[in-house]
Amino acid sequence: MKRIIAALLLIATTSLHAEQKTPPPPAAPRVTEWPKITERKLDNGLTVVLVPLHNVPKVTALLTFMSGNGSVAQLAARVATEGTTTRTSRQLREALRAIGGSIGVTTDADATTFSSEALSEFAPRLFELLADSARHPAFPKSEVELAKTNLAQEIAEQRSSPDFLVDERMRKALFGAHPYSFVTAEPDAIAKLTREQLQAFAATRYVPNDAHLIVVGDIDVERSFAEVKKAFGDWAKVARVADAQPAFAKRDRRQIYFVDRPDSVQSTIRIAAIAPPRKSADYLPLRIASTILGGSFYSRLNRNIREAKGYSYSPYSLAQLQRRAGAVFVEAAVRNEVTGPTILELLYELDRMRVDAVTDEELTSAKRYSIGSTQVELETQAGLANRIATIYTNDLPHEFLETFRGNVEKITAADVRKVAAKYFDTYRGAIVIVGDWSKVKEQVEPFGDVTVLK
Repeated sequence: MKRIIAALLLIATTSLHAEQKTPPPPAAPRVTEWPKITERKLDNGLTVVLVPLHNVPKVTALLTFMSGNGSVAQLAARVATEGTTTRTSRQLREALRAIGGSIGVTTDADATTFSSEALSEFAPRLFELLADSARHPAFPKSEVELAKTNLAQEIAEQRSSPDFLVDERMRKALFGAHPYSFVTAEPDAIAKLTREQLQAFAATRYVPNDAHLIVVGDIDVERSFAEVKKAFGDWAKVARVADAQPAFAKRDRRQIYFVDRPDSVQSTIRIAAIAPPRKSADYLPLRIASTILGGSFYSRLNRNIREAKGYSYSPYSLAQLQRRAGAVFVEAAVRNEVTGPTILELLYELDRMRVDAVTDEELTSAKRYSIGSTQVELETQAGLANRIATIYTNDLPHEFLETFRGNVEKITAADVRKVAAKYFDTYRGAIVIVGDWSKVKEQVEPFGDVTVLK
C-alpha cells in the first residue's frame, strides 16, 4: 500500500511539474461572424448606421457629434440630459425607466457622444427620447449651477492624483495650444460659464450634418430606419463651426517637466512623443509595438522593471491615437530611491524597440493578444457599437473591423521596428514626472533640461 501511495504521489508531482513547465498552447483565435452593417443618410445629413445583432433583446444607440474638448463642451455634456424643452429631468428619467433604458453623455478629444440603450421592443420610444435630449436640451439654470459646483469639486479631487497631473502636463507638453492639450477646465473658468453659453454651444455643435448615429441590437433594418427617420428626420441642418487647429508643440531636444509634490514617497514617470492620426497605416504596427513594449503582462517593461528590477508593480505603455494625432508613452510609478534608474530603464527599452528586432514569440503573442482582446470587446452590443463609432469618428476605412484580424496577422518584425524607430522618440520626446523634487532632483537632472512646476 505504501508503494502504491508513493507511486501516486510521484505521478501527481510529475504531472503538476509538467503543467507548470509546459502550459498548453493557446487555442487558435475564433472566426468572427460579422453582422451586416447598413449605412444610410437622412436628408439633413445625419449618417445612420444600422447593425442587427440578435444576441439579447436590447438595442444600443450612439449619437456622436464631431465636437469635443473644452470647458463648455465638458459642462454641456453633464447637463444635456437634465431636462429638455418638453420634459423635466424627472420626466425624462421616468420615461427611460419605463422602457428599461438609459441615456448618458460623454466628451473626448474629438467628439461628444449621447449613449443610449433600452429593451428592443421600445426602440421607437428610445429614438424619440434620444432625439429630444440631443435636439432640445433645456440646460435648466439650477442644474447648470449644480453641475458647475460638482465639476469644480471633482477637479479639486483629481488634482490630488499623480496620474491626473501627469496626464494634464503631458498633454500640454505634446500638443501646446491645440485643443488636444485640454484635460479639464480650471475652476475659475467653470465658475464663469453660463446657461446661455451652453445653449449656444448645443445649437451650433449638436447638429445632424456633423453627426453619426450607430444603432446595434435586436432590430429590423427597414423598420428601425423608419423609426430613426421619424425621430430625427425633421431636424434642420446648421452650418458647421470650424475649430482652430494650431500646430502641435515641437522640440529639438528632450525636455523634462517636473510637477513638484512635496512629501511624495514615489515618483510617477511618463515618457511620451507625438504619434500619427488614428487612420494612419502605421496604427496597427504601432499598436503591436506598444503591446510588446508594455501593453501586456509578458511585455518587455514588465519583465525588466517589475520582474527583474522590482522597481514598479505595473509599468506599461500605450499607443493612444486620435482623429488628428495621438501619443505613444510609457509610464511607471516607483519609490523615490529608484526614480533615476527607472527613467534609464524606460529610455533603454524604448531605444531597444527602435534598434532590435522583436522575437517571433513576442510578435506572435502580441498579435494573439490584440486579436483576442478585440474579439472579446466586440461580443457585446455596446462594445460593437463603440468600435463601429470609432470608424466614423476617426475617418477609418469602412471595412476596418472586418479586415482587422487579417491586417494584424500580416504585421512583421520589420514593420514593428520601423514604427518604433519612427515614433518611440527618446531624443525629442517629453518626460513628465510628479514627485518630490527635493528628494529626486539629483537623479532627474542628468536626463535633460528640467522645468519645475508647482
